[in-house]
Amino acid sequence: MPDIEQRVALAMIARSPVERLLQAKKERGWTKLKVYADVDGAFTRDYVSPEDADVPGYSVFTRRDGKIRHFWSGEMYALTSDPGQDPRGAPDLDPLWTLLDTTPEGRGGDWYPQLEYGSSS
Repeated sequence: MPDIEQRVALAMIARSPVERLLQAKKERGWTKLKVYADVDGAFTRDYVSPEDADVPGYSVFTRRDGKIRHFWSGEMYALTSDPGQDPRGAPDLDPLWTLLDTTPEGRGGDWYPQLEYGSSS
């Protein structure tokens, strides 16, 4: 998380009770990750899938001049790249660089992850 949060804010939103999300967060040692429960499913329907189903997705929002806007989304979870093609769906968005590349400011030219962070990170 310290690598990512030097460049962007990151949160996980799921259609699951908040208690279950907090337990999953604790079990995985995600001490810095913000988690939110999509209690009524509105976020999922608006930004992931109109179907009332569990569909993984990934959305990027920007905040500029006090306004929050939807920038990018990916929810092609069941598809991987064809031979010779660049990956673009949700299963291929795991590495740090790919995550940063989907944000408006990108990975930046003057930043690189550190090998160690202070205890306050």
